[in-house]
Amino acid sequence: MKAGLYVITSVLFLIAVAVATYMVNPSTYSFDVFGIHLPSLPIALWVALPVALLAIFSFLHILFYGTKSFFQNKKLRNDINRVDEAVYWSLIKEPTQVKFNNQDLRKKIGLLANSTLDVITTDNLETTDKLKDVVSTLNKINSGEWVDLKKVKFAKHLSENNTIAIKNELNHIDSDNKYALKVVDFRDKYKNDIVQKALDTIIQTEDFFTLKKYAKDIGKERFFKLLDRVKDDKDNKLGFSLDMFKSFMDSYNLECKDYYKGAEVLFDNSENPEANLELYKAYASKDDKATAGYLYLLFRYEMLDKVRDVLDEHANDEYRAFRGLLTLKRAKHNIKLDEFINEINACK
Repeated sequence: MKAGLYVITSVLFLIAVAVATYMVNPSTYSFDVFGIHLPSLPIALWVALPVALLAIFSFLHILFYGTKSFFQNKKLRNDINRVDEAVYWSLIKEPTQVKFNNQDLRKKIGLLANSTLDVITTDNLETTDKLKDVVSTLNKINSGEWVDLKKVKFAKHLSENNTIAIKNELNHIDSDNKYALKVVDFRDKYKNDIVQKALDTIIQTEDFFTLKKYAKDIGKERFFKLLDRVKDDKDNKLGFSLDMFKSFMDSYNLECKDYYKGAEVLFDNSENPEANLELYKAYASKDDKATAGYLYLLFRYEMLDKVRDVLDEHANDEYRAFRGLLTLKRAKHNIKLDEFINEINACK
């Protein structure tokens, strides 16, 4: 029973007891207690007095346990809010130790301090508005959408290595090519995974002029992926040229197969045979690993005498595929180079 209702009920009960007693016996009465003579009062009042004392002590009892229950419930409510907080931190992949007043609850929820949560489905999801907002944002990020975390309240809690933050950055790169360039320009501010993703992206989206200053950052493997785009770039929107090719090639430590693949691209996309041969002759004079590429171009341009001269400068067990092809060509066999030689056997 509520304290206010109890007081009102008690007062009405006291009045009823006093009135009923007075109606039965309206006289007065007096007696001594521990030698003290008490004043003469109506019997109705003497009867109502112990009832009043009982009501007062009962009220104090209710007030004490009500107050105690209030604080216990308050602690419980705080613990419930802390459960919400623990779930929140685990959802955003930043598990944090949350203190609970209730020991049993502490033991049951304590694992969240060392765990992260993933929401499998949001069907019929019943939770707080705070957690619903978090789950909604996480679903967007996990589905590949970029979310402006500056507008999301939990963004300030995400650490540099947070998987959500990293995934969102990767989404941003996928959704905005220019952002990928920004990441590369300020790569010291980003995690390596993000920078590598940005480099992968600009290789597929930007032209040679834009990428030239990033040649060393791009690396050899990505450069050859860029060359793969040249094969399908009939209108040369990528800005491919012999000088651009040389600029990139000079940025890397190349192997035999790299020179060979580069020679294939040059033959297919450069209309200046003399310049192509001059470049690869220079490469071969500085690095013997470029010889296979040089031989490839010589064969393509049907300069068989020059092929013989180059092969004579090397041991008989070197460039066996080219030697075999030269023999067949001299014997007037109509064999295509690509059917006989590839980047694997060309370097043997």
